[in-house]
Amino acid sequence: MIRKNLDLIILGLLISSLIMYDVTFELLEEFFHLIFEVLHNLFEWVELGVEQVVEKVFHILHIGETVAYLFISERHGSQVVTFYFLMAVILYFLVRLSKFAPNVYTNLKRALLMSWIRRKTQFQLFWHGLSTLQKAALFAAALFVLVLGSLFII
Repeated sequence: MIRKNLDLIILGLLISSLIMYDVTFELLEEFFHLIFEVLHNLFEWVELGVEQVVEKVFHILHIGETVAYLFISERHGSQVVTFYFLMAVILYFLVRLSKFAPNVYTNLKRALLMSWIRRKTQFQLFWHGLSTLQKAALFAAALFVLVLGSLFII
């Protein structure tokens, strides 16, 4: 039932978000803030872990002096090495995403087109099946809902 009418549910949520734009904006702002905080904490956690691992490996293999000489590996140096390592990992995932994204876009475009055609056909069949009196009643009900909805906006 939900899968069959998912496009109507999304359309209803879109219209509701346009009517209640202030609530929608606040929810989106809080959601993106949450995502940013989670990503920031994840970055800090990974950075700390990589930094600790690098320090342990340098200590175990006794190459601290060589690395300190080559990279000037103080606190700042290890942070720079960690930063570039994380940027390499992020770049790798972005390259993988760039190969995955066109297929997702094509499938989404096809699904939206099929949904549009299906709903348009259903509406045309429904409209042609109504009598003139039913069409007028449907138009009056829609007009009433629009007027009632405009009271909430004002």
